[in-house]
Amino acid sequence: MCRSSKSIVSERRNEVKVSVIIPTYKDIQALELIFESLKKQTYKDFEVVIAEDDNSDEVVRFLKQAQTFFPIKHVSQEDIGWRKTRAMNQAIKKAEGEYLIYFDGDCLPYQTFIENHVSLSDPMSVLCGRRVNLGDGITVALRQKKISVIEIESSYLKWWKKLKRDGARHIEQGLDLLTILPRVVFDAFNGKTRLVGCNFSLYKQKMIDINGFDESYPSGDIADDVDIEWRLNAIGVNNKSCKFAANLLHLNHARKERKTQHDKNFALMMEKQKKNQIRCLNGIEKEG
Repeated sequence: MCRSSKSIVSERRNEVKVSVIIPTYKDIQALELIFESLKKQTYKDFEVVIAEDDNSDEVVRFLKQAQTFFPIKHVSQEDIGWRKTRAMNQAIKKAEGEYLIYFDGDCLPYQTFIENHVSLSDPMSVLCGRRVNLGDGITVALRQKKISVIEIESSYLKWWKKLKRDGARHIEQGLDLLTILPRVVFDAFNGKTRLVGCNFSLYKQKMIDINGFDESYPSGDIADDVDIEWRLNAIGVNNKSCKFAANLLHLNHARKERKTQHDKNFALMMEKQKKNQIRCLNGIEKEG
């Protein structure tokens, strides 16, 4: 008989110290909702590192009030344009956990989010997850605390039609199959997937091996996912899916046009690949 994910993670519960790294920029309301979800995590051995691409007094005050719930670290910097990768590299330096979990500052984790990342982890894999993109109505209800993440995740199938009516996308990504399927079946079903920056995890040493995020990209598209993915793959770290397990709800917001910046950054990445710049020059450490 296959052991459940619960029994597997209980054996490892005190073996892996986790650092959860969350980039944020001028959304204290979302950060507060994230912390409410983190307080309810089933996996307890973690710290939170806030990577702020700003130096807001409001964030400092909020984090001081939240210190009693779990260990918190905070890195910040002057707001002089997009420098998310720099903040993320500073967060890696601050992180004390051997295992790093990344998710965006507009995403709310299920209470099993950290537990399922740890349960699926292995030293030569980067876990790649996804998120449910919520519609406006449920986003507003969450922000106003009329509903909670736990209400949605605990009866997700009942919420399915409400999510669909509200215009949510990728609703299937809110299903937690790891808790109901034998592990061997889940692994066979889930396979591999591409890395996206809003939800991934790996051992800290692997990020150090590639020198972290490449700060030479002028904007966000590609810099915090596609570029990380190819460099990790180049050192033998394989993509492994944690979809349908490590689940997030993404708060809806207006989106900027990204094709132009994507094309520019993609061309820059192609140049780096031709030069075989697996360990970036402008990362955690500044080289060259």
